[in-house]
Amino acid sequence: MSKHFPLNYLPSIIAVIAVGLLAFVFDVQSREFARQATRADVASETEVLRARLQSQIVGGLHLGQGLASYLSRSEELSQTEFSQFVSEIFSDLPEVINVAWAPDLVVIHVHPIKGNEKTIGLDYRNVPAQIDSVVKARDTGQVVLVGPVDLVQGGQGFIFRVPVYAPGEDSVLFKGMLSLVFDMDAFLNTTGVTDSDIATTMRIDTDDMGLDTVFFGPRDLLGDDPVTAQILVPGGSWSIYTRPAEGWKAAESPLFYNRLLMVFVAALILFPMVTANILAVSRQKTIREMEITDSRMKSVMKNVPGVYTSYCMFDDGRERLDFLTDGSKDIWGIEKEEALANSQLIWDRIDPDFRQELKEEIERARNTLTPWHFIWPVTTTKGERKWLEGHGQMTAMSDGIVRRDSFIADITEKKERDEEFTRQAEIVRQTQKQESIGLLTGGVAHDFNNLLAVVRGSLELLRDDIADENIEDDDRLNIIATAIQASDRGADLTKSMLSFARRARLIPEIIDLNDVVRETEAWAGRTLPATIDVQIDLQTSLPRIRVDRSSTASALLNLIVNARDAMTGGGTLVIQTALENLKAGELGSDGDLTPGSYVVLSISDTGEGIPQTIIDRIFEPFFSTKHPGKGSGLGLSMVEGFIKQSGGTIRVTSTPGQGTTIKLYFKALDGNVSDLPSAQDPGLDTQPASLRILVAEDDDGVRAILEATLGRLGHRVQAQPSGDAALEAFRNDTGFDLLITDIVMPGKLQGTDLAHEVRQIDPGLPVIFLSGYARDAEVGGSELGVTDIRLMKPVRRKVLAEAIARAMAAKYQA
Repeated sequence: MSKHFPLNYLPSIIAVIAVGLLAFVFDVQSREFARQATRADVASETEVLRARLQSQIVGGLHLGQGLASYLSRSEELSQTEFSQFVSEIFSDLPEVINVAWAPDLVVIHVHPIKGNEKTIGLDYRNVPAQIDSVVKARDTGQVVLVGPVDLVQGGQGFIFRVPVYAPGEDSVLFKGMLSLVFDMDAFLNTTGVTDSDIATTMRIDTDDMGLDTVFFGPRDLLGDDPVTAQILVPGGSWSIYTRPAEGWKAAESPLFYNRLLMVFVAALILFPMVTANILAVSRQKTIREMEITDSRMKSVMKNVPGVYTSYCMFDDGRERLDFLTDGSKDIWGIEKEEALANSQLIWDRIDPDFRQELKEEIERARNTLTPWHFIWPVTTTKGERKWLEGHGQMTAMSDGIVRRDSFIADITEKKERDEEFTRQAEIVRQTQKQESIGLLTGGVAHDFNNLLAVVRGSLELLRDDIADENIEDDDRLNIIATAIQASDRGADLTKSMLSFARRARLIPEIIDLNDVVRETEAWAGRTLPATIDVQIDLQTSLPRIRVDRSSTASALLNLIVNARDAMTGGGTLVIQTALENLKAGELGSDGDLTPGSYVVLSISDTGEGIPQTIIDRIFEPFFSTKHPGKGSGLGLSMVEGFIKQSGGTIRVTSTPGQGTTIKLYFKALDGNVSDLPSAQDPGLDTQPASLRILVAEDDDGVRAILEATLGRLGHRVQAQPSGDAALEAFRNDTGFDLLITDIVMPGKLQGTDLAHEVRQIDPGLPVIFLSGYARDAEVGGSELGVTDIRLMKPVRRKVLAEAIARAMAAKYQA
């Protein structure tokens, strides 16, 4: 029996050996599967934490940039408005415990105020611990993350420094710094880091990988083969390190149940089947967990705005698109599979003017292994133009390969809003500028015209006295004539300034524009050299227009002279008239036009043209490209003011080196409109006899000149310094034949009030109003009667005499 003992127990021995081998194999496989399953669990939960943290940071960053965009376009906000706006934006981010707005690096607003009162008035330049990050954000224009740092509110946190820029005339101007303070504990609670079932450590990525960069969790976890993930933050990244709470050994140790099961079923026939079943269940569990992880990853990618791309960049300049999310169809109009097969399709969608600059930015980031950022336009496969914004991170791989991971978002709506805000701001700026110059011009014109009236009147009186001496070839008369011409040029300059400010007094009449062109061309042609070929092309049967005839001729002459000066070596000047019917869609951005028919006067030259860098400034007053002394810079300003005051507009097109075309648009009148009365009455051959004239003028110099001038004309004058004094004089003596009055005077009665009061006594009394324009025009308005005459200072003696004659003639005709 003992002889066959080994043979008798051979099946048992074999079974024991087989069970031992199977137990050993099962134990090893159980450890391996447990380790893989546990690591997969930890990796899945780590990815969820990473996605939450990344989303929370991106969300806070986008809200901060949105607030910065609002602040860049807003005027000064009150603390209440700032707090209300900030509370609405960050209502879903309780971890944001302080938002500070610091124009010019000095904090003026915070939210919430409670607990942050000491922050108000803080000057970052006086805080050494903060000035570096503030200056970096201001100088680079990028968001800078500071921290984690110890907060004055207690605990740890981090700070986003968001620079705010405002558009200037020629560049973007730094406006201030927006700071967002995040409480680290609240931030981690919100993202679920503190409630996670796994042990977590977080660290700032730097070149120095020492333990001093750890800001959350145990440091010893870094050396325990953790699962890692990376979070992109402004200016760098954070790394997450995780492991099971009890450690890998506890998680990977085979369960006691498996060993006990091995003991009990080792001798059973079902042992292989049970083992296979356990292995199959374990494998299925691993597959299911991997599917969950994959589903979570797809969900995270789907909810990320825009698209996520991953490229491999090679040393020879080639690149390969390895990964692309499903948003490519919405961004470029390209199917995901097509883009992965041929990444050049994406580059072909980029605007050619931006393509090289984008490549240079990516190449810079690759060479320095730093983040890249760029904004560029694309055209989709359907022809739709979009604006994209891209952020990316470079990671060095093996064999010189660099991986470029990027998020690309569609910012078309934001770009259009920003452009619209910029356009509206420019419109407001130009309007304010126009109004300011108009107010200045109107204020100066009245006083300046009074001075010119005194100067010119005095010169005329002096000329008469010298002429009475009958000295042959008296040089004094030439000197006086020159001075009178200079005063007339001063008056013309004032009129030009008023035309620019749209405050000039126009006398509209119904005219044929072709007649004005023919008359102007007939005498203005003398100013053109023989090297300039003038071509006139006038459309027949043009509708008439209602404008000031002399101002129209002056505007045409200004444009002819400008065209002449632009063709120093000769060329062709073309003057055309035409009729254009503008519909609503053809008005462009010109708010001065309404749909309808317009008579268009075009002046084209083949001169040097206008550079695009200054074409927007040519209508600015005193702006001129001519040499000093060659032009005042008021010509085009006056033309624009006149045409817009007349209900039209002016448009300019120019190509440097080829020439310029300027078009004046006048509203066409219906064919059955009758002519307005002529602006100039026929000259009177006879002057009225000596009249008794009451003069009301507050300026002593002007009043003295008027008395002397009217006396020289043979009239008897009583002059008063105000409307109140003139009314008292009239009440005492109603035998005056004519009233001459300034419109704006001190006292209760203005010129129009005085006229009204004296006509209560003598309804037929003629009145001549003297106007310095601007403010006078605002006072006069519709109070003037149809027979009243209005003269602009300075008044020539001949014009004044003719006005007296017309006034008296109108009285007797009535």
